[in-house]
Amino acid sequence: MNVNQALRRKYFAESWLLWLSIAIGIAIFCWVRVHVVGEFDTSQFKQIVDLLPQDWRKFSSVDFDWLVSYLGRTALTLDEPMLLMLICSWCIVRGSDVVSGELGRGTMEMLLAQPVSRMKIWWTHALWTFMGMVGLVAVTWLFMAIGIWTTSVEETTYLELNFGVTQIPLTFAEPVTNTVEMSSHVNPMMFLPGVVNLFSLCFFLGGFSAWCSSMDRFRWRTLGIVAGFYFLQGGMKVLAMASESWSWIRFISVFGYYGPANSIETAQKNVWDCFTFFKFGSQGQFMPAPLLNNLLLIALGVALYYFGSRIFKTRDLPAPI
Repeated sequence: MNVNQALRRKYFAESWLLWLSIAIGIAIFCWVRVHVVGEFDTSQFKQIVDLLPQDWRKFSSVDFDWLVSYLGRTALTLDEPMLLMLICSWCIVRGSDVVSGELGRGTMEMLLAQPVSRMKIWWTHALWTFMGMVGLVAVTWLFMAIGIWTTSVEETTYLELNFGVTQIPLTFAEPVTNTVEMSSHVNPMMFLPGVVNLFSLCFFLGGFSAWCSSMDRFRWRTLGIVAGFYFLQGGMKVLAMASESWSWIRFISVFGYYGPANSIETAQKNVWDCFTFFKFGSQGQFMPAPLLNNLLLIALGVALYYFGSRIFKTRDLPAPI
């Protein structure tokens, strides 16, 4: 066994249990979340949404009429904090391990004593983190699709009087309930733009975590810095959505470029709009389009991985304690 194979086996042994645990959590959550959507008829859910104050609409980057559809409610799975915490934990935990993790465990000196360069260590670790991201994002899409294929929904309709150009529902009559497959309303392929946006966010967080790790000695401190950054960025997005005077702050928040539901709505209306750089939101606000959001997040992730590798290559590493 050469040193490259040993390095790959080392990173696999350190990460497979974490990846499997997160993947199982994501699979269960996505299936349950989609199944719950099927428990509510669209017409019933719309009645609930119509009771919400008008000011609450500014907290949504998509049109509320689209949001109450089966596709819209299912697309919100990708915005769930639970899902984000699960998948981002992989990026943060693995990204923070590359340098400060080895230094904290006192294993970096033994690792560098082998015939392997610092760049080989860095990029092999980054590759395994990247593969884990791809796998978790794939699990997310797959179990959302399985949820759609295995869920039935009940539709409530009323008898209608047909006058040629218009139909008048007889709401005083007994409603008719039909059971249909959710797949007749939702095409799982429509989630791909949102899943790509999710991967872009994960890639950025992986790069940011690795960059912080390249400069630090203690992994606990690296994790604290990255976690603080994560919640700060989330808070900035909420502030930007809540106050018009602070709306500009969304452009300097990483989560301002994360909008999977918006990407899915854009693709449903016109798939080619996913390949533009700018668009206008449901409230007429100027917004980056899905392509620009993804490119910015991936470009920042690549830059952070690169600068982190340069720091790791040139820094003086402290002796193990």
